[in-house]
Amino acid sequence: MKRLPVVAIVGRPNVGKSSLFNRLLGRKVAIIDDTPGVTRDRVVQEADIDEHRVILVDTGGVVDKDAHQFAKETTEQAKRAMEEADVIVFVVDGKEGLTPLDEEVARLLRRWKKPVILAVNKIDEPFMEDRVYDFYKLGFEELIPISTIHKIGIPTLKEKIVEKLPEELREEARKAYRKEELLKEREALISGEDREGLSSLQDTLEKGEEFVLEEEEKEPIKVAIVGRPNMGKSTLLNALVGEERAIVSDVPGTTRDAIDSYVKVGDDEFIFIDTAGIRRRGKIKDIEYYSYLRALDAIDRADVVVLLVDAEEGPTERDAKIAGVALEKFKPLIIAVNKIDKLKSQKDWERLHRELDLTFDFVPFAPRVFISAKEKKGLKELLKQVKELYKQYTKKITTGKFNRVLKELMELHQPPVYKNKIVKIYYGTQVKTKPPTFLLFSNYPEGIPKSFRRFLENRLREAFGFNKIPIRIVFKKRQ
Repeated sequence: MKRLPVVAIVGRPNVGKSSLFNRLLGRKVAIIDDTPGVTRDRVVQEADIDEHRVILVDTGGVVDKDAHQFAKETTEQAKRAMEEADVIVFVVDGKEGLTPLDEEVARLLRRWKKPVILAVNKIDEPFMEDRVYDFYKLGFEELIPISTIHKIGIPTLKEKIVEKLPEELREEARKAYRKEELLKEREALISGEDREGLSSLQDTLEKGEEFVLEEEEKEPIKVAIVGRPNMGKSTLLNALVGEERAIVSDVPGTTRDAIDSYVKVGDDEFIFIDTAGIRRRGKIKDIEYYSYLRALDAIDRADVVVLLVDAEEGPTERDAKIAGVALEKFKPLIIAVNKIDKLKSQKDWERLHRELDLTFDFVPFAPRVFISAKEKKGLKELLKQVKELYKQYTKKITTGKFNRVLKELMELHQPPVYKNKIVKIYYGTQVKTKPPTFLLFSNYPEGIPKSFRRFLENRLREAFGFNKIPIRIVFKKRQ
């Protein structure tokens, strides 16, 4: 598959890997804490590095086996990140100096023979640069002194990362960066920040011309697996991926960060994002608060959100809140009812269906799939629904067809009068997919009430086959 290059950040614990990850990303995503073993799973994000889009991977440190409860699993995750990477940034602590564990990591890195950049962190002042020389003993040609706190050496490190990318992947990274910039421009158009672009679009529609959405290359479907703690998210991920990618444990809060797993089923490609369980805000403390934010970020990145609900326990208010977050972000949502193997009678099933109807009455279009991740039941149906929702999520409607349907709807039901003025909707067009976003021009957009907006949304979803996903409708004033 065409893919973005993978850049993995590795090293022993507490050398500043997560700080560097956040610095390269340009925002705080990885959890930073003085507690060893805070980053236990791989944390994966797309990042822009010198106008190239890459997959950036933060890993749990390679640790001594007695360091903490999850030491073995954490080290295994770091090893897998090294194996999958195209470029490896090996972070060491310039203040503490070279340690036997650094030498152990270096030995592991040489096994894979990948391009390695040695980043000596915590070189916060010029007089500290003498401390880097010991690290030449590790045998890597590229050595760069950095300070993640003071941003020292970060531009040089970025240049070196791009330079080390394989040529064919470097070109994919450039294309992906340009695509992301286009999406930002489109959002500026929707928000009204790009007034010149909005005026140009209006001229296009006034002339009856077609607004053409760019063709997109096929890419893996990103699926966020979300839910409360202990719903079986990691078990489902491992069942779908077919390997122990996520650390599965009965200890609540095992998965602290969002991690991504690529899997191919036939001709279909998926990226599954496993997340930390989302608890009620009142119960979130310290590190778990940041895990909650990571889960919300995973929903942001996803094309389809799979919300796991416990069949035996039934849906809760917290499940409804998570579904509400997905709806607010216009994400396709699947209610995946897990642990159906624990339902013993018809009464249990009837009770479950009643509770699902009551809890998720605000997302009646979201399909429900009944599964057992442990016994691998219902997974084919789950993937089938993921593909169907993604198809709708990326569907394009021509401007001509859209305006014909819009005209019919306006003849059927006009917006109510606003301040003794007749409200008109003149024309519109689809300006974006993921989610399907329609920009409509009106003389009084502020005069269109929520009830009419709901009517229009429901009719447009019905007319264009968006029957399982939310769509986004934005009104702008005609100039």
